[in-house]
Amino acid sequence: MKRPLKSNQRRKQLNRQHHKMTSRRQSHFNQSITEIYETLASNPLS
Repeated sequence: MKRPLKSNQRRKQLNRQHHKMTSRRQSHFNQSITEIYETLASNPLS
């Protein structure tokens, strides 16, 4: 009876770690897009 609970906790922990990683990647992705957009906006010739 204890074993499924442990695996469930491990799954929750993995989900939390995965979400943390994906959110960090998402913020990095947004930062890159913002930099590219600002570069294009400040340089109308390109």
